Amino acid sequence: MEEKKYYAEEVKKESPFRQAYLDDVLSFLEKGKASAEKDRDEFISPEKFVGNEDFYRKEFVKMLGFPLTEDKVVPTLIKKEFVAKDKNVNIFRLQFSCYEGIRFYAMYFEQIIAKETAPFIIGIHGGAGTPETISSVYFNSANYNHMIRRATDRGANVLVPQLLLWNKDQFGSIYNREHIDGKLRQLGGSITALEIKLLSSLIDYFLENENINKKKLAVMGMSYGGMYAYHLSAFDKRVKACYSSSWVSDVFVNSWADWSYFNAQKLFTAVEVGALISPRPLVVAMGDVDELFNGEETKRTGKMLKEYYKLYGKEENLFVDVYKGRHEVSLADDDFDFFFKHLNNM
Repeated sequence: MEEKKYYAEEVKKESPFRQAYLDDVLSFLEKGKASAEKDRDEFISPEKFVGNEDFYRKEFVKMLGFPLTEDKVVPTLIKKEFVAKDKNVNIFRLQFSCYEGIRFYAMYFEQIIAKETAPFIIGIHGGAGTPETISSVYFNSANYNHMIRRATDRGANVLVPQLLLWNKDQFGSIYNREHIDGKLRQLGGSITALEIKLLSSLIDYFLENENINKKKLAVMGMSYGGMYAYHLSAFDKRVKACYSSSWVSDVFVNSWADWSYFNAQKLFTAVEVGALISPRPLVVAMGDVDELFNGEETKRTGKMLKEYYKLYGKEENLFVDVYKGRHEVSLADDDFDFFFKHLNNM
């Protein structure tokens, strides 16, 4: 059969039309961001927030969605394996049956001496991570810089759950986080809501079944873990102190799908989520040459967040540290000193 001939031209000839479309979409988004800032100013401010915390927390939960909006379900411990005794802690692997029977795994570093009076911390790994990585069990903890063991060395019990964030090529169990998040959005929620639901339920379990120090219950995390530590603390008032490393900045610059919630720009930026943590002790930490986030934006966020702490008369409870470093936990002890000073004095 003879091949038909049609009009043809070079690919680049129509490029200006595509570029014009792209330019206009980006311009449209910038206008939308400016409009959203006005809406957010009308929705929330330090003066509007203080005295109305419960209202704003409910709005925050609505934004994140299902299943965070569902009733509490206390997990059941279904497996506990002793791993090792190392320095001042016994190490265990725990598996829980949580909301809707979801099996949730964590490593637990429990103080050998004075475990009942020690601070209880949920430590949260970042993207491509595992409890073992952040806890220095292998790979020498990478950019976490021994975050979890620095906490256990200071006398804390630390529970380190596995989130849906591990490196698939390295650890197997192939998954598509964005696809799962999309399915949850179709149900009216988000992967963030699901994992905060699971993390918060671990607090329920330990409060009801273990003899932990309720006055010294805290959260710490790095990168994605910094995001989860921040959001979990905003959601759960039982968390007494929060340490968020390598996440708090202008998150709308990145607009990653799994933390781009419905109407977020009009409701809650990192500033307003942090307001839900105030006036509790909060560390916001960022490397000055972080590859993913802008340290200057961290400073700006911290300056705005400080206005909330001021109204509570608790400025001393906020520590914003932009240190010399990349996308990593600070090697200096300033963040840990601040965090544990407040935690130990509770």
